[in-house]
Amino acid sequence: MRTWKDIFEEKIAKMHLTEPWMLQEDDTLQVNILKPGWKEFVQRRALGRFRCSQCFQEWSSAKVHVLFHMCRCQGWGMVHMRAFRQACRWCPDPRLEEAEFDQETVERLLHNLVLKILQYFYHVPIQPSDLMEVVVDALVAGPHNSGLCEGCQLGVCSKSRPAPASDAWKPLMGAGKARAHRTPKRQGLRPYATSTHHRSPSNSSFPWKSCCCISISLLCVLAVILFILLYFLLN
Repeated sequence: MRTWKDIFEEKIAKMHLTEPWMLQEDDTLQVNILKPGWKEFVQRRALGRFRCSQCFQEWSSAKVHVLFHMCRCQGWGMVHMRAFRQACRWCPDPRLEEAEFDQETVERLLHNLVLKILQYFYHVPIQPSDLMEVVVDALVAGPHNSGLCEGCQLGVCSKSRPAPASDAWKPLMGAGKARAHRTPKRQGLRPYATSTHHRSPSNSSFPWKSCCCISISLLCVLAVILFILLYFLLN
C-alpha cells in the first residue's frame, strides 16, 4: 500500500500547487495549541483498526481522530499529523496502540486535508459539502471506551459532535422519510411538542350543570308519575 506521504504528494500535485508541501508525523501535537502562523484541522470519527502488542487482540473503532497542523512560509509548506491511539480493553495494563487505516480512508483524509490547505493558505473558497465523508466500511460493535482512548484523554473527543452510543458509524437509511415526518419546532415549545390550551380548573372540572339539568328533569318525571298514581288510588 502506498504511504501517507506518497498519497499526499500526489494530491498536492493534482491541485497544481507549485510550492512543495511535506507531511510528517508528530506525536506531540495538541488540539488548539498552535505556533504562530499555523492552522489546525481535525478529521473526526475515521475508521481505524488496532492490534494489541501484548495479547494480540484486534479491534476496530469508528472514533479515531486525526489532527493536522499546517503552515506555509518562504515558498514551501509543512503539515504535521497525529492519529490518536487506543488501548486494549482485554489487558490489565494495556499500552496505547497505533491505528491502521485502509487506503480508501487515507485517500479521503488527505483529500480533505488538501482542501483545507487551499482554503487557509491560497484563499480558495471551500464549502463543507466539498469535504469527503470518511466512509466506515465495516460495522463496529460496542460503545466507545473513553478511558482507553488517547483522544478522549487529551480532550479531542469531547470537542467533537455528539455521537451515538455505538462506536459504529451507520449510514442514515431513509433519512429523507424521517425528515418528512419530523414535527417542526414551534416558538416557545420543545421539539415534537404539540400545542395545548390550558383551561382553568373550573372549565376542566366535572360538568355539574349538565348533571343538575338531568336530575331536575328526572325528578319532574317522577313527580308526574306519583301524581297520576295517587289520583287513581284515591278515586
